[in-house]
Amino acid sequence: MSRFKKAVVGVLIRDGAVLLIRRSKALSQHAGEIGFPGGMIKRGESKVSALHRELKEELGLGLEKYRVVGELKDVITAFTGIRIFPIVALLNYDAEIITSSEIEKFSFVPLKSLRPLIYSDRVDTELGTVWGATARIIRNLFVEGKKFLPEISNLIPNP
Repeated sequence: MSRFKKAVVGVLIRDGAVLLIRRSKALSQHAGEIGFPGGMIKRGESKVSALHRELKEELGLGLEKYRVVGELKDVITAFTGIRIFPIVALLNYDAEIITSSEIEKFSFVPLKSLRPLIYSDRVDTELGTVWGATARIIRNLFVEGKKFLPEISNLIPNP
């Protein structure tokens, strides 16, 4: 049995931007933090089925509103010991987002504005500071996402 709790997050991309959320301050873990929609994987549930459930619960998104294109390397949170499995999906243009009470606010943040995370451990956005596991997931998106989203290569500066 793994010593880490397991969670899944949706790295939802539309028109060169990624959907980030600010979690409600009323939550017991990671309250008020900037991250991705998602949650804990229930016993017997696959990563993808957990993602579908969480996107429906948190954003009101049915399966027809996005298309899963790949998975990034998992990330472990430093303090809460959660192993996060990021799944990248392309969000349809007609997808209407209806947030649950778990989400205080959301924003589509242009990937270009997140490029500093390639070399840094934090960046400021209109939602607040992105750091920690979220920053590591975005860095992995720039590095690993090229496999299934070739346009990401254009966002990475040459060394």
